[in-house]
Amino acid sequence: MSFNYLDIPRKSKRSQSALEYMMTYGWAILIIVIVAVILYSMGIFNPSSSITSTVTGFSGLGSVTAQCTANGVLRISVGDSTGNLINITGITAKDPAITKISNFKPNSTVDPNPLIRSGSSYIFSVSNICPSAGTHYAITVAVNYTEPGQPLPGPYVSTGSISGSVGSTSLPSFIANFDGTNSYISTSLEYPDTARRNFSLSLWFSPSSNTPDIFYNGLFDADNGNNGWGLMYWPDLHVLDFWILASQSGTTQDMEFGNIKNGSIYNIVITYQNISSGYYANGYINGVLSDKNVSRSPITLPMPYGFEIGVARQSQYFLGSIFNIQLYNETLSSQQVSSLYSMGAGSSPLSNSNLLGWWPLNATAKDYGGNNNGVASNVTYTSNYQTTSS
Repeated sequence: MSFNYLDIPRKSKRSQSALEYMMTYGWAILIIVIVAVILYSMGIFNPSSSITSTVTGFSGLGSVTAQCTANGVLRISVGDSTGNLINITGITAKDPAITKISNFKPNSTVDPNPLIRSGSSYIFSVSNICPSAGTHYAITVAVNYTEPGQPLPGPYVSTGSISGSVGSTSLPSFIANFDGTNSYISTSLEYPDTARRNFSLSLWFSPSSNTPDIFYNGLFDADNGNNGWGLMYWPDLHVLDFWILASQSGTTQDMEFGNIKNGSIYNIVITYQNISSGYYANGYINGVLSDKNVSRSPITLPMPYGFEIGVARQSQYFLGSIFNIQLYNETLSSQQVSSLYSMGAGSSPLSNSNLLGWWPLNATAKDYGGNNNGVASNVTYTSNYQTTSS
């Protein structure tokens, strides 16, 4: 057996070249891998980042989850693992990338009693902090709280960071709560002065899971005792009732539809139309036609007339939540109704439409679509609400 000793230097040079290559480019490869891991952890490559975020920090609190919505709202769920009752006194969110700061503090009408018991959680909304849909965000958050009744009640502060990508969902910061006893909103609606009217009503609502079966819930009322219309929820039958008080006969006409579950959230749309063959109403639930072409009587109310939210027939009060009410002076098409649902509970009204009034009920009874500002009685607003229907 013979050896070619001349090949040994060549092999040594190859090994040395390989080692030099690794030393030269290894650091670059390592840096690329580290950056990729960081970006992945921040949700950049995560398809589900539209509904989830990466949350770090928040020592002293329990589980904290968060979601940035397309209309700028940070929805943050704060848990309690202290073993004591905690009271959230304020939340501050900062976006260092654009030096933007947003603060939220509970008050007498907005999240008036945000107490969290051990093992429980509460969802808060911080408005005007998230960027547009599909954009990456990295937000630092400070949660201020106390522990009432303890020897050292505080105040305390827990800080953390939240990052991810903004989803396509639009959600309101707050929604209106009605107590089923004496809470309602009244407006004086300026309706176009026509004897025969087409209109559409869109709203989001959630009947309380504690609603008794014998408790009839008034959602809307627009009548003068002789003629008008309204919308009610009957929990014993789990149906909605769009009724018209017909001045011609003095009777009430009812259109009952739906299969509503207490504690769930729904988008409801009622359309009313005058065509050559008569007057007809349609009822939609979550963008889907539930009852169609039900013959009705004409509505001929004088102007202005009362438009009340959370009550019907003077004494039937609603127990639950109502928000994003939109009233149109036209009969919306099925495509438009579907769009209202798909745009989400925090979306704006349809463009290029005959909007009469828009009451988001987002911490106020103001009409953002007209001049029909509401006056709220015993109504509170909360950010602690569910966002999906079961």
